[in-house]
Amino acid sequence: MRQWNLGAAGAAIVLAFSAGATQAQTDIQWWHAFSPDGKLGQTLVRYTEEFNASQSDYRIVPVHKGNYYETLNAAVAAYRAKKHPAIVQVVGRGAATMINSGAVYPVHQLMKDSGHDIDWSRFIGPVLSAFSDANGPAAMPFNTSTPILWYNVDAFEKAGVTGVPRTWDELGDAGRKLVKAGYECGITSAWQIWVHRDNYSFIQNQPIASQGNGMDGFDAEYVYNATRFVDHIKRVRGWVEEGIYTYTGRTWQGGHEAFYAEKCPIFLESSAGYGGISRNAKFRFAASFLPVEADNFYPRNSFLGGAALWVMKGHDPAVYKGTAAFFAFLASPEMQLDWHKNTGYVPISLDAYDLAQKEGYYKEFPHQEIAILSLSRSVPTVNTRGMRLGFGVQNTEILNEELENIWAGKKPVEKALDDAVQRSNANLRRFERTAGN
Repeated sequence: MRQWNLGAAGAAIVLAFSAGATQAQTDIQWWHAFSPDGKLGQTLVRYTEEFNASQSDYRIVPVHKGNYYETLNAAVAAYRAKKHPAIVQVVGRGAATMINSGAVYPVHQLMKDSGHDIDWSRFIGPVLSAFSDANGPAAMPFNTSTPILWYNVDAFEKAGVTGVPRTWDELGDAGRKLVKAGYECGITSAWQIWVHRDNYSFIQNQPIASQGNGMDGFDAEYVYNATRFVDHIKRVRGWVEEGIYTYTGRTWQGGHEAFYAEKCPIFLESSAGYGGISRNAKFRFAASFLPVEADNFYPRNSFLGGAALWVMKGHDPAVYKGTAAFFAFLASPEMQLDWHKNTGYVPISLDAYDLAQKEGYYKEFPHQEIAILSLSRSVPTVNTRGMRLGFGVQNTEILNEELENIWAGKKPVEKALDDAVQRSNANLRRFERTAGN
């Protein structure tokens, strides 16, 4: 039997192989909710490619897992099976679940452990607080937006709508003029709970739940069935009956289609709708702040939407080193400004906002600044500093069901909202019993 002679040449091969093994890139999976077919998903993939090309130690591997809720459910199942990713994008309503899951490596600790000196005071306050535990940000804010009022400038001129509606009653008047001018509906909305409950309540300084909307304790209870929100929903229900408001679904697709097709010239939608609106609208469009009540001369900060990037426990140190480096890359002012320009999401840092202002970006695109101003236009109160309520995803679906009962005339407003609160509070009690387990 022939023997292999491992002389100098053989030893060199072994050493070369060993060096190559130690220099192999560490793969880091990032599960997210942005379809690669859309602008958001394409931008996300571009960022991973740019980061991967900027160094040779780590490779971020983006994996699309469906919508927000599908991504969260997939991450929970994968963690239980010990097959979870290092990074997962989780919608804001899942923050309470993530923070109390015991499965998260807090970002403030991750960045410190990895040697990254992050000045968190330079991040937009309401954005940071939404994802923070007692010691700092538990997740890295990523895609942050707030709803604003988009409108068809050409339709306003045709219908004789002069000026942008400042109040909800003025919005109704504009809707009537638009329908009278021949439009199928005057007003529609995406994400009805985010717009009509969350942001209406924040801007009006109305509580959604006790205990500071859950920020001060697990024993919170929903109280929105006993605030001015009830009268607001009665008003919108009246608009539905009058034919000036059309319900186009729980998320965003139906509203966008109605806006693009010039069926509904007023669209209450995320600032991040800019990407789709700028590509698909064949008419002049503009934007303004969400309306307020006529007696509200000092509107409070609005409520953010979107998601953050959470880091899961159970991975090797090299994975966490790479994750921290990637987060530092994403949080740089230059990357945040690029994200802001391409998607309509707000830059998460004041440094990126300053950079946009210095470039004169908002002189050319004034609607892109509205969300930032809306999120930061007042000192947050106990009712507007955030919201952290268990089973937020499930309770959102409950209220969606009850609002649909209202729009369809199946239940009176008070009955539907009382039922939603009763059902949702049962979930809060269940969360209180199991939080942290």
